[in-house]
Amino acid sequence: MIARVPLYSRLVAPWLRRVLGPLLPVDRFTSGDRRIVFVIWTAGVIQGFAQSQAAATLPFTRAGLGLTEGEMSLLLGLARLAAFAALPLGWLGDHKGRRRPFLWSLTIVIIGGTLAGLAFEAWQFGTAQAILRTGTAGMGGLAIVLLAEQVSPHIRAYAISFYGAAVSFGGGLALMTLPLADGGGESWRIPHLMIALGFLVLPFVIRNVPESHIFIEDHEDRHWRELAIGEWARRFWVVVIIAFLVSAFSAVALAFSTTRLIEYLGLSTGSTVLIALLGGTLGGLGFFVGGHLADAWGRRRTTVVSLLLAVGGGLVIYWSNSIPWIVVAVMVSSFGTFALVPAGGSHRAELFPTGLRASANTAATNFGLVGSGLGLILGVFTIDRFGLSQTVTILGLGMGIAALLTLLLPETRGQDLRAVRTARL
Repeated sequence: MIARVPLYSRLVAPWLRRVLGPLLPVDRFTSGDRRIVFVIWTAGVIQGFAQSQAAATLPFTRAGLGLTEGEMSLLLGLARLAAFAALPLGWLGDHKGRRRPFLWSLTIVIIGGTLAGLAFEAWQFGTAQAILRTGTAGMGGLAIVLLAEQVSPHIRAYAISFYGAAVSFGGGLALMTLPLADGGGESWRIPHLMIALGFLVLPFVIRNVPESHIFIEDHEDRHWRELAIGEWARRFWVVVIIAFLVSAFSAVALAFSTTRLIEYLGLSTGSTVLIALLGGTLGGLGFFVGGHLADAWGRRRTTVVSLLLAVGGGLVIYWSNSIPWIVVAVMVSSFGTFALVPAGGSHRAELFPTGLRASANTAATNFGLVGSGLGLILGVFTIDRFGLSQTVTILGLGMGIAALLTLLLPETRGQDLRAVRTARL
């Protein structure tokens, strides 16, 4: 037994470190890092479960509301345009602190998601989704800012990967409720109403979300004008255009994925859930690989690679009729999409000063939701006329443009957030 320990240390342990290295952070988490990551992770699960229900249950919700594919696309698209209502949450985050607007956003998510399950008319469902998307826009910007400002700089992207993983895990839980919607009649409401369970977790999040110490130490009042037309405008508009293009593709590709598998390929609900969970689970490694690479390799390169993987896998899903290829494509597309969260999220947080960080990140999330909304609205004119696969392909061109625009932004790996004082594109 004594002789085996050195042998393990010399041979097995280094091999495990090499294999697991890309999945591990480049530095240690402190107890404070772990605490804030866990609290934001918990909120992220609720967000993911709520925001994924419309896409996960789309075939049954659409039938329950008596809508065509194009009409459902228009409804969800218009709902996402309401995300601009979250801009005041970003402004409050920069002027009053990150904590309270984040908690308000989470509460709005739970309320909107629950109301969707109580809707009897299409406009009522669309209004509930608009409320939900306002909350997710606020959460998407403020959660990343809270993490970026609270955790150690060398693990910033990796910490953000846990938030992305939480949202994805919540989406997986939403997908697992899909069979509950497949019962005919009013069964489509059940998964939406389950969002109300988030109220049970809300007190825990309220007690444990701290105020950002960087906001307290480095706060200075700044005006929105600096982002729109001032010193930070060029950098800001590149960031929001990237968010817009990425979301336009992702929203349509995700929203109609279950429709593609169930209605176009004739798969059962159970098989669809299995494919999505299998590919999504393996692709979920992208969160941690993306976080590791963004901290070790750089934000820009990791973001570009992530975008190309996401669009490549996504196009295969909509053009291939081979189930094995579709499973692989789901994994590749999920890997790229998930790796983009820590790389792109940390990049955005590091590009702007403390007095504009929450506003810029919330606005980027807003423009992302607007992009997803317009992508879905575009589907009204193209899906029924040209086809679903062709629509996804057109939107995929925007992902290539987003990758090129990312190369225009400065690399920010290891950035001291207190030291962001000048904007150079």
